[in-house]
Amino acid sequence: MGWIDWTLSILTLIAGLMVTMVVMIQTTKSSQSSVTGVNTFYGSNKSSTLDGILSKWTIVLSFAFIILCILTTISIMK
Repeated sequence: MGWIDWTLSILTLIAGLMVTMVVMIQTTKSSQSSVTGVNTFYGSNKSSTLDGILSKWTIVLSFAFIILCILTTISIMK
């Protein structure tokens, strides 16, 4: 394995750990507001709350993890 393989492997490991930490920090979602359809202040301003920010980071880090997994596999198979 060359330095590119090692770098991609380490970045994949870091991205996986970061996704895990961000998901663990998030609070559990309460199904009561989605069942009743109540539009609360929290629900309408979700993107500016900590959970909204963590949700966006979860998506970004997940895509980065998937791309790094694919690149690492391609790099190692060469």
